Amino acid sequence: MNKIKELTGQGHIYTHSLKPSENMRSKSTFLEMFNNAAQEYVKDNRPCEYFDLAGKDGIIQYNRATFVCNKENNTLELGDCSNESNCIRVKLSKGGSLLVNRENVDELLMSIGMFSSKDQGLIMQAVMKDKMAQAAKDKLEKGDEAEKLMEMVK
Repeated sequence: MNKIKELTGQGHIYTHSLKPSENMRSKSTFLEMFNNAAQEYVKDNRPCEYFDLAGKDGIIQYNRATFVCNKENNTLELGDCSNESNCIRVKLSKGGSLLVNRENVDELLMSIGMFSSKDQGLIMQAVMKDKMAQAAKDKLEKGDEAEKLMEMVK
C-alpha cells in the first residue's frame, strides 16, 4: 500500500465503473456505444481515391466488374447495394469504403488488381471473415431447424 501512495502521491486509486448512470437505459448502453463507434469508423471524410478512375458517368469498368461511384456516401459500389445487409463493407486505406453485394464477390475477386496492395489485403480479409460469418449463421440456422424437428417428433 505504501508503494501505491508513493506512485499516486495521495494513496488514492481511481477506478471507472462501467455501471450505467441511473438516467441511462442499462440494456442499450453498450450497444449504443458500439453503434456510435461503428458509425464513426465507417464515416471517412477523405474522398475515395478510386473515384479518379471513373468516367464522367461515375462508372468504373474493370475486368468484368462494373463499379459505381457513390460520392454522396463516399462508397465504391459493386452490385445491388440498396440493401446493405446483403453487402460486405470494406473501409479502404486512403479513404472511402467499398460496398459489395455478396452475389458479386466473384466479380470483385476477378477485378482485385484494380486496388492497391494494402486494399487487396483488406478486401481479402473482409471476404474471408464474411464467408466464415455466413457459414456460422447457416450452421446456427440448421441447428435451430434440427431442434424444432426434434421437438415436433417428441
